[in-house]
Amino acid sequence: MVDGIGVPLKAAYLLVAQHDNSEQVQWEVLAYALDEEPLARGTYPVDLTTLEGRELRGDALVVRSVDGAHVLRGAGPLAGFDPDELG
Repeated sequence: MVDGIGVPLKAAYLLVAQHDNSEQVQWEVLAYALDEEPLARGTYPVDLTTLEGRELRGDALVVRSVDGAHVLRGAGPLAGFDPDELG
């Protein structure tokens, strides 16, 4: 969901990284929507549910939105993700 609105997807990828000197993670979502309508630039609350049913959420900035391919970069923490999972 983006801004409380469901976005039917063909596929989506969540990338999470952490720098050695930081406790915060950086994250980004690359989503391929069925609808090719672009998302307006801005920051939105994003709710993600994985295929396994795991729920993640955070605010993200629309970096790019072209032909149904959307790149949203985390603009804060990613709730539901533990940085210890990165190893």
